[in-house]
Amino acid sequence: MMTVTPYSVMDPINLPKMTVLGVMSFTLLGACLNRQTLSQLRSQKLPLTLVGLFIFQGLLVLTLSGRNLDEGLYGVSGRNTGFLTYLSFSIVLFVASLLVSNEFIKSYIFVLIITGSLLLIYGVIQHIGLEPFPYINAYENNVFGTFGNPNFQSAFMGIFGSLLFALALNQENSLRARLAFSLMTCATVFGVFITNSWQGFFNFAAGAGIALILNFYRLRKNAIASVFLAFGVSLGTLVFMGLLNQGPLSTLLQKASLSARRFYWEAGTRMLLDHPLFGVGWDGFGDWFRRARTPEAINYNAGLIADSAHSIPIDVASSGGIPLIFLYFAFIVLAVLSVIKVVKSQGKMSVNFIALVAAWVSYQAQSVISINQIGLGVIGWSLTGLIIGYGYFINSDSKDSDGKPLKPNPKTTQQKFSFTAYFAPLAGLIIGCLIFLPPFVSANKFYEGIKTSDARVINANAYLKPLELRRMLYAASLLENNKFYKESHEIGLTTVENFPDSYEAWTFFLKLTNSTEADKSRANSEINRLDPSRKL
Repeated sequence: MMTVTPYSVMDPINLPKMTVLGVMSFTLLGACLNRQTLSQLRSQKLPLTLVGLFIFQGLLVLTLSGRNLDEGLYGVSGRNTGFLTYLSFSIVLFVASLLVSNEFIKSYIFVLIITGSLLLIYGVIQHIGLEPFPYINAYENNVFGTFGNPNFQSAFMGIFGSLLFALALNQENSLRARLAFSLMTCATVFGVFITNSWQGFFNFAAGAGIALILNFYRLRKNAIASVFLAFGVSLGTLVFMGLLNQGPLSTLLQKASLSARRFYWEAGTRMLLDHPLFGVGWDGFGDWFRRARTPEAINYNAGLIADSAHSIPIDVASSGGIPLIFLYFAFIVLAVLSVIKVVKSQGKMSVNFIALVAAWVSYQAQSVISINQIGLGVIGWSLTGLIIGYGYFINSDSKDSDGKPLKPNPKTTQQKFSFTAYFAPLAGLIIGCLIFLPPFVSANKFYEGIKTSDARVINANAYLKPLELRRMLYAASLLENNKFYKESHEIGLTTVENFPDSYEAWTFFLKLTNSTEADKSRANSEINRLDPSRKL
């Protein structure tokens, strides 16, 4: 979540996060390959089945959607939410569901508090103009934490604030502790404010509201909790309708960015309907947006483009079709059922669990209207896994008393030396490195090559594997501007051959000095295919 590499690659935010996520997820998976953890699989067959089906459908999308394999695996530059990222998210979800215990939840919350505090402080540092890293800021506001975008920093502060708010409600904590959590909650609200992004307020309200409701249920004030729940559901419905430009809140929520989002959502929905089985491929929204946008979107702004639906469910649906979005929602439904199960149980709902649910609801609220950023995604998927796992955890033989950790039976935790227990995590680490390091290594080599200003190095590095669209276009642009027309044309030709659905690649190829009339005719034909409105 906090990983950034501002001195190593041209995308210092998303690519390193994907790399670390992938390596760590495979390492964690290896660490779970021991007798004690695997014994839990018999009680968690449904989560295991859903994860397996999600990964299987993801592989079908990767191979059958027609998407470029490199982009399908690693995603587009600046997003990196391809198959491998969602594979890692799935692993994180499942591992979290297996490892859940009160002690593990306490550790998870502690790490999240430390991380959130550091990001809050970093945001304030950025706010006062003391950014220590040489980022090129493309946004009006410079408070973007380690997420690269003020909206994501705002959303994280909302998630963090929801968790702190839930912890502040714990009457068993000392007055000093509750005061500290309350002050930190206020600080996160300030952290949202300085981003100049309203998303954090939106998802904080959702998370804090569910924390309040669950706390009433925990205190056996069911009538009050039910009233608040009904009010929350009604308000949430009105807000959702307002986002769709319907209902009494539509005027209040009317905003240029929301208007654009509605066009993105409509385009994503059309992609799903046109490609119901396998979608348009992982991270394929950008290549298909011009073909799927409505006439209203063109009239609104013919130059409007996007590489994401700005809604995670719609992104998943458009990328992977109906089966993938069904499985995605199945995870959410399973988590909701787990929460209901815990609420109905007597004496099993701890404040720490409420804090997890509050943060999870906050993440889900944000996911409806925002892009899947890897740093936020790992929080959302791990929380989903913890909540699902908690539903199985409360059925264990150990007894739970509100907020008190279940102590495992020493007889079940003591293990003899197991070669697998030590070898599997190392194997996971090695496999993760082999899969996820290549794009980062190539990006670093290209970044270092740019510094040399050597045309031969830049030209050679443009073809580094795995191929990356923006890297190739950037290299070709540098060579073209320095009159290396032959080399830039060769890169341009390789680019359109490997990324035939890229509107950006074809428009660049069209304008190259060495592009022949045949090249230009072909490019115009492809551009018309990728943007039908161009012919109107």
